[in-house]
Amino acid sequence: MARIIVVGAGSAGCVVAARLSQHHGHDVVLLEGGPDHAGTDVATRLASANWIDAMGASQAFDPDLRATRLATDAPRQYHRGRGLGGSGSVNAMLALPGLPRDYDRWAEVYGLDDWSWSAVESTFRTLKHDLVATPRASYTPMDAALTDAAVELGLASDVDTHTPRDGAGTLWRHADHTGRRSSLETYLVPARDRDNLLVRTDARVDRLLVADGDVTGVLLTDGSALHADQVVLCAGTIETPAILLRSGCDRPGVGKGLQDHPAASILLRLKPGHQDVRPGESCINAVLRLSSQVAAGDIHILPMQGALSVSTPQHHAVVMAAVMTVTSTGQVRLDPDRPTGPPIIEERMLTTERDRAVMREAVGYALRLLETEAFGAIVEEAFIDAVGTPVSALDDPDTYERWLEGSVGDYFHAVGTARMGSADDPGAVVDQRGRVHGLRGVRVIDCSVMPEVPAANTHLPAVMLAERLTSALLADLATSTRSETLTDHQGGTRVHRL
Repeated sequence: MARIIVVGAGSAGCVVAARLSQHHGHDVVLLEGGPDHAGTDVATRLASANWIDAMGASQAFDPDLRATRLATDAPRQYHRGRGLGGSGSVNAMLALPGLPRDYDRWAEVYGLDDWSWSAVESTFRTLKHDLVATPRASYTPMDAALTDAAVELGLASDVDTHTPRDGAGTLWRHADHTGRRSSLETYLVPARDRDNLLVRTDARVDRLLVADGDVTGVLLTDGSALHADQVVLCAGTIETPAILLRSGCDRPGVGKGLQDHPAASILLRLKPGHQDVRPGESCINAVLRLSSQVAAGDIHILPMQGALSVSTPQHHAVVMAAVMTVTSTGQVRLDPDRPTGPPIIEERMLTTERDRAVMREAVGYALRLLETEAFGAIVEEAFIDAVGTPVSALDDPDTYERWLEGSVGDYFHAVGTARMGSADDPGAVVDQRGRVHGLRGVRVIDCSVMPEVPAANTHLPAVMLAERLTSALLADLATSTRSETLTDHQGGTRVHRL
């Protein structure tokens, strides 16, 4: 029997704990640094199919986590989910796999043959069975305007967004008629009653316990130590590298390679009759995928019915333009004044000319959409900030640059801070099976191992990755058990650190 500690109960950690505990020969402890929101008002908000409800549940976010988006701006709150379910419990429930070329690039550039599109496609195909798509009859005014505007611009309006085809189409979601169906609801809740699974909340991990390169457990921030045969870090792209850094992991790539999707938002005041936000129903149901002059499928235009902030004049909807294939990288590092506190996040988005050029194209496409008859029928006014500066101001290059520097946000799709690669790759932290280079008995299974952010919302790729890496861990555990049994029969005992 292996005693396994899983650190983090987010999109990946819930999958890992559930899959491992299906095998009664393993004793699994799932540690989550935040609370269990079940039975609280927070849980009611998170269960809503409307993402705006989740974003209003401030207790579900880490209040002290801040990040700089661009190289020149000041730190702002970083919305990372806190509690069982992690960021999967506060996201917009959008489910996309990304583009085949995303994963083929992982294989070609980083030598990750196990992660090419041909290798991961079947897992995505299986996961699609649990997704739902909003019927056109349930579209918001913004969804309908987006797809109708695509037709006006000569683009397809009925694409299957699970495919790489350009055009507008209905988004797949990890939700059903009851609301959110993230990893918490789909994987962990059905597994909670298993005798070999212990879930501990409010249990934040400080560091790994390491002796001569063997990881023997974890040390919690309250000073208590927990021992295990195997530790699986699923703490996410922000906290996993922080734990590795506090543990003395000397791989130079730890915390480096941070990527996310930069997004710029245009605020819309809608005409009467189109302003309502439907309680409990999804506020984002469609997307327009476009190709820039640089690459195929690297722009998303996303419509949202509703407002996440206060503005004058009041706005009722948002159009978001995002760069989905990213070349800029940032980093996560420890705060030297408070190494066990929230890490310092420097996203450094739009630092490459390529990313800035594609962002300019993305914003240009958004502005073209607003000029169509479809949007003209529902939009009364479009502006770029909380004080109502009209979109026409973006015609001035200096105004555009100032607006971008002051308002660009991220999609909370952070990846890359403990990426996969070979042991002789200085930027790599783990191998293709999630095993940390230079340490035994510890693996990383979360978005931090992705070498580049795919052109997709990252929840579904995180679940794909968790399914495949947990299968690899189980296979290695089975091999170790057979080896130990053979050794015992031959008159000895051997300890294995996978």
